[in-house]
This record gives sequence, C-alpha cells and structure tokens, in this order.
Amino acid sequence: MPRETLRRQLENLHGELAAGEPLDAELRERLREVADDIEQLLSEGSRESDASTAERLRRHVKRATVNFETEHPRLAGILEGLADTLAKLGL
Repeated sequence: MPRETLRRQLENLHGELAAGEPLDAELRERLREVADDIEQLLSEGSRESDASTAERLRRHVKRATVNFETEHPRLAGILEGLADTLAKLGL
C-alpha cells in the first residue's frame, strides 16, 4: 500500500513539474533528483539496494522541502507527503 501511495505522489510531483510553475534551475534540479530517486526505489527489488537509495532520497526530500515551503507551498506539500510515505515504508 505505501508503495502505491509513493507512486501516486511521484505522479503528482511530475504533474507539478509539467504544470510549469516557475522554478529556478537549482530547485528544478532538486525535484528531478527526488523524482529519479523515487523511480529507482520503486524499480529496485532488493531491500539492500533500497537502503542507499532511500537515504539519498531522504536527504533530497529534506533539502527540497525547506526550499519550497515559502515560495512553492504546493510542491512542499507533495514533498512532505513523500517523506511521510517513506517513513511508513520504513525507509
């Protein structure tokens, strides 16, 4: 169930990026890193490889959330949801 939630949240993130909300290059790159890490996490089968991807993803989500909270609250909300789902997955 949490992996399905993670997939839906990834779709939301892609939707927000596609909507063209004005973002500077650094913030857009951070979101791409988060999306890439989530896609990798979802495609990996072994829990061992999940651990390194999950750690990197947690760092990316945390940094991105802090940057988005004031200027891009919708994106910050998506990122907070991702963080919650990762915690539920034990990652």
